Amino acid sequence: MADPTQILLTVVVTTLTVLLVIIGIQVFLILKETQKTLSRFNKILDDIEIVTDSVIKPIREASNFLSGLKKGTDVIKLVARFFKEDEE
Repeated sequence: MADPTQILLTVVVTTLTVLLVIIGIQVFLILKETQKTLSRFNKILDDIEIVTDSVIKPIREASNFLSGLKKGTDVIKLVARFFKEDEE
């Protein structure tokens, strides 16, 4: 026959084993859900990148256009100054 200490030890070991298995399954499910969440977050970041690029491109083109206009006016001023010097 088993004495009370062996019975208590068996019950405690069995209980701890069951609890650890349940905790392990929960941790696995949490990690799986975290993976899904990170995947969705990655898709959102990709969409944000696309939107940002589509907004930045026209702004960049407008900036280049204005830079071209400024350089054009500088050239016109230089040519005008050249012709003024010729007239004098």
